[in-house]
Amino acid sequence: MIGDWVAQSGLIALTLLVFFVPGLLLGAALRLRGLTLWASAPSLSVGTLAVLAIVFPFLGVHWGLASVGIAVAVVAAVVFAVSLLLRRGRSVADVPRRQPRHLALLAVGLIVGGGLNAARLMAYVGTPTAISQTNDAVFHLNALRWAAESGTVSSLDLSGLLGGSTFYPAAWHAMTSLVALDIGSIPVAANIVALVIAAVVWPLSVSLLAHVVSRGDALVTALAAGLSAGLMAFPQLMFEWGVLYPYALSLAVVPAAVALTIVAVRSWRGARRGERLMAAAGPGVAALLAVTAATLSQPSSVLTWGALVMLWFSGSLLLGIRRPGARPVLRWSVIVIGWAAVGVVWLVLAYLAGPVLWRSYRGVFGAIADVLVNSHSLLPAAWGMSVLLLAGLIAAVRDRRLRWLAVGWAGFSLLYIVSVGTDLPFIKRALTGPWYGDSFRLAAMVPIVVVPLAAFGLAMIVRMVSAAVPRLTGARRDAVALVSLVVVAVVGIVNVALSPVVLLRVADETDEQSRYAMNADSYLSDDEYRLLTELPDLVSRDSLIIANPSTGAGFAYVLGERDIVPRTWAPPQSAAWDVIAAHLRDAAEDPAVCEALAAYGDPEYVLDFGIGGTGPGEYLMPGMTDFEDRPGFEEVASEGDASLWRITACG
Repeated sequence: MIGDWVAQSGLIALTLLVFFVPGLLLGAALRLRGLTLWASAPSLSVGTLAVLAIVFPFLGVHWGLASVGIAVAVVAAVVFAVSLLLRRGRSVADVPRRQPRHLALLAVGLIVGGGLNAARLMAYVGTPTAISQTNDAVFHLNALRWAAESGTVSSLDLSGLLGGSTFYPAAWHAMTSLVALDIGSIPVAANIVALVIAAVVWPLSVSLLAHVVSRGDALVTALAAGLSAGLMAFPQLMFEWGVLYPYALSLAVVPAAVALTIVAVRSWRGARRGERLMAAAGPGVAALLAVTAATLSQPSSVLTWGALVMLWFSGSLLLGIRRPGARPVLRWSVIVIGWAAVGVVWLVLAYLAGPVLWRSYRGVFGAIADVLVNSHSLLPAAWGMSVLLLAGLIAAVRDRRLRWLAVGWAGFSLLYIVSVGTDLPFIKRALTGPWYGDSFRLAAMVPIVVVPLAAFGLAMIVRMVSAAVPRLTGARRDAVALVSLVVVAVVGIVNVALSPVVLLRVADETDEQSRYAMNADSYLSDDEYRLLTELPDLVSRDSLIIANPSTGAGFAYVLGERDIVPRTWAPPQSAAWDVIAAHLRDAAEDPAVCEALAAYGDPEYVLDFGIGGTGPGEYLMPGMTDFEDRPGFEEVASEGDASLWRITACG
């Protein structure tokens, strides 16, 4: 298995270039330095490329590596020129050079956290060519093929995959489309991007947040990087459940967006009057790009960013409210206006998400237990992280500057409890609607605050141990920290070795295997996969296929490189489709069927992958199966129970 991933080292290198080069160029032009530059580079890249993807169609520019590379170079040059023109001096974002031993400690932390995240993800996915056997994977992979063919991956255009023209956040698709060099590499590209998000982007992002919140504490920063793999709720869960590629990307950049926002505000406050705008401009623009990255990946994540920033800002303002000249009325006004803005966006997103909410399956007390032992969404309890979280909460309560993190943990936990433990329609929609009331999405938010808190907790323990041995000073204290990271690594390695694949539990059901494993019982069976890959030899390029989309047949667009109706997992909502779903096999006897097929472009072929199902995201369509001996249909090919038929009834 490892060899299969190593064989994709070229694609991994390309993915790292796509995620880092644009951000490093822009970050350097914005005068970011050190960890701030490197850890924020992926979020700057995502934000920049997502905006470029929207701009390109208006300029008539085709989306691709060459055009994107030129555009990034131009944007970076312009930003750098403006920076020189303004002659900005040293800003808060320019931190002093870190001591070599601190850099080494951070490197160890990133290797530990990134390595464990990579190991867990690779063990679950299996091979880089594996395909997530889930509904959402059909849409996301097909969208990448549509982007390659249309030359656009704009958030304003991506719904064109389904014949629509509405907004759809396409930042993940913009990034991944640059890695998928051809249609055949699309599934591999999706897995490689997932690997980079889990093993590189997330550990860097959350370590930057810990670095900024701790005001440059090297120990807390390194420990946060190492503990970034401590909870399965993120990033691992998002590549199992859904599969939620865009949401995983958005959450991975949220910590960097929060950190950059805090840096921008501190830069403004720390500068002299008249120099504040110059001081805050660099980190401010970087923060704006990072927030754009989160929003254009998954809009609900802007609430995660907004809530955390407002918690920090509110706490910061209230800490100094009794100081001379503090102007309490102004401070309270800013707090009220800020939270009002978050509330308005929250309610708008809840409304736009619609009334569809996942039902509870734990009860309030069960949900509280999940929160306390970090076993969200029925994942195995993370006892070690829970102990460190408790220590971190104690540290946060003792330090007034950290209390907002504890409040953030309580707030995110409350959202999870409401989602998984209650079914009160109005309250559930108002509080959890932006996340569709989905406990898995809400659980994935919690590590953003748990990991930094656990890092503060472990740092407090390390310092207590160091203080107990008076002779430990300087580098020797760092050795104690290094030992703690080694312990984290050993525990993580043993955990992955003993349970390399942790299966999901949804309500009373438990997965029987990884959702990337393919066999006769998976969403897309072995026979169905083989038939889809044979389509280029069976169907002409300009032909159209139709099928029950909830059977996995929608993968024909990306795997078979042939067009299919529909191109996603959900059926169209129309009277014509209802006729097809119920009576396609009667086309030779019922003229209404041919009329209905005409509404969908007169498809010449139909894939028979069975009648469908009754589970979530499945639909029974009795008219789209059992074509044998039916007049008006000719069998073209078959693999086991999967078959392809030519529709002759409407010729």
